[in-house]
Amino acid sequence: MSTSLLVKTNGVPKDSHRDEICAEVVRLLVQERKRQKLSGNVLAEKAGLSQSLISSLETNPWNPTLDTLLRIGDVLKVDVGEIISQARKRILRDK
Repeated sequence: MSTSLLVKTNGVPKDSHRDEICAEVVRLLVQERKRQKLSGNVLAEKAGLSQSLISSLETNPWNPTLDTLLRIGDVLKVDVGEIISQARKRILRDK
């Protein structure tokens, strides 16, 4: 990784594109949920998550936990690693 992409925050290197990549991961998962014609409520129920968490995540993307991503990925039957890879490639390609 190029050091020009890193910014130190409290002594910890931070990838300057991390927030954009996280938002793109969420966008791709929302796109897949809609493609499968699943409501946010159904996704939440099947994933064992609250509807308010799903709604909040989809409305204002934030950095979900790995557990949350895996639960959503399991319901949607998608490989979360592949979604992250796609998001990263798309964000870095556009830069």
